[in-house]
Amino acid sequence: MQTERLLDLLDRHRGAMQTAMSLLLASLIAGVYILVYMTGGIKFVYSHSMYIPILLSAFVFGIKGGVLIGLIGGIALGPFMPIDVVTGEMQEMANWLYRTGFFLLIGFLSGVASDSVRSYIKNLAWLSQHDISTRLPNRNALFDRLSELGSEKNTSDSWLLVVISFENMMELKSAFGFTVIEDAIRQLADRFDSIHYDNIHVDKLIFHTATAQISVLIDKGDRETRAILGELVEAAREPIRFNGIPIHIDIRMGTVAFSSAANTPEIHLQKAEAALAVAQATVQDSVAYSPEILNVTEENLTILGELKDAIKEQQISMHYQPKIFIPTGQVHGVEALMRWKHPKRGNIPPGIFIPRAEQSTMIQLITEFALDQAMAQIVRWRQLGIHVPVAVNISTRNLLQPGFTDQVLKFLDHYGLEGESLELEVTEGALMMDMKRTIAELVRLAQLKVIISIDDFGTGYSSLQYLHELPISLIKIDQTFVRRLPADKGAVYILEAAVMLAHKMGIKAIAEGVETEVAYEFLSNIGCDIAQGYLISPPLPADEFTRWYTQRNDQYVLPLKKPKHGLS
Repeated sequence: MQTERLLDLLDRHRGAMQTAMSLLLASLIAGVYILVYMTGGIKFVYSHSMYIPILLSAFVFGIKGGVLIGLIGGIALGPFMPIDVVTGEMQEMANWLYRTGFFLLIGFLSGVASDSVRSYIKNLAWLSQHDISTRLPNRNALFDRLSELGSEKNTSDSWLLVVISFENMMELKSAFGFTVIEDAIRQLADRFDSIHYDNIHVDKLIFHTATAQISVLIDKGDRETRAILGELVEAAREPIRFNGIPIHIDIRMGTVAFSSAANTPEIHLQKAEAALAVAQATVQDSVAYSPEILNVTEENLTILGELKDAIKEQQISMHYQPKIFIPTGQVHGVEALMRWKHPKRGNIPPGIFIPRAEQSTMIQLITEFALDQAMAQIVRWRQLGIHVPVAVNISTRNLLQPGFTDQVLKFLDHYGLEGESLELEVTEGALMMDMKRTIAELVRLAQLKVIISIDDFGTGYSSLQYLHELPISLIKIDQTFVRRLPADKGAVYILEAAVMLAHKMGIKAIAEGVETEVAYEFLSNIGCDIAQGYLISPPLPADEFTRWYTQRNDQYVLPLKKPKHGLS
């Protein structure tokens, strides 16, 4: 390690060091000559002192230096140095030539060793700053460049860091192998480097900062960021060539503009990658960093980190929102909805932690908790004479998880329940992720007599071509349409079509988000089967639902009359 540092020091101050070393070597050679002469001549051991300047020269100057000083040292102690100064006897030529040859050999070998070590260290230094596959500067090189910028005095936001990620990396690798990513990065780097803005070449540095990620550091000056990003996007949209085949690359970009004097290098990349994560999540070409992005990301990760303990510490509970059968007004069932009461943050809405959990492995834990709580509550209600099925929301990850159906069966057996007591709500978007596996899993669940419903029906995906293959009992029309009733004609047509489709297929239609009597009456008139919403009741804790249910039975009136807790 000390050798590496010394060689690095020599490389960084090579000119001054070589000048100083040349003077030192000349002094050492002269000193050895004087020492040998003053001690009586070459017959004594002091001639071996010449190895010091030879080795030192080889260490600093390499092979050439070692050989040169070996030759000079051999001559200095050769024909001009007597064997015995007192008698004046001179050396034979073979004697000093042999010594000179030995000096040359030592100089050469030590020079080889020195050059090899220096070359090895230079290679290590290069590897620490470059990606070996693409030969582009790497993340360390980016940090070093940003550190250099940090020492400059410019305080305007003239620098732009753009982080570019390949979205279809797995698809590319599975189709063409690992080398396609390296090829794509090299080709895009060449394109980005050749981009001119307003016919002017803008200084830019390109770095390979992750497996399928390029970072571009641009001195944008007073040029518009939008124009620069537009050029990058256009360059990336051109297909790359791999083995003669044109291949499309999907990219997302995160950007951060900064002054040369602001923040540590890692912070700039962290901000750009945080913006990239938002671009990926929202399917945008590029997103510029803002402080809110980092705050939200940090908050999401913190919440996910606390979620497991929250379940253990019973901070999370289940609330139940009733569904009623519109023609009779009878309670058809309830939907189980999570509520998180955090000891410091207060109530955390499900819209904050559920979507984030669905993108992680935490969704398995949450679903297990919901199934366990819902089935335990079914048993408790049955002991009170309340027989209603409970609906639990499940995600794509649940359906694609090996053994999910077995897990549901295990819970049913544990609580001694039949499948009809449980309803599983699957979003329409989830169905489209892997339709073949989804259908197979839903068929297994239906064989257990579990009720299957499609949630958020009509919200941007098209599962109609598979609808006849799905073992579903209900379609749940999304509240975005229900809340616009009856003024929005588009919503009216969608509701009418959905209800008619459900009935044609022999299944029931549920409308969620029913908040007004006008909407409820409209749904009744078009033959919608089931309604759910705040007009009927908000989500209630289990004990409050028990009271609501009991009061409803005691004070039962026509469906459109409202008692204390919503519609009765």
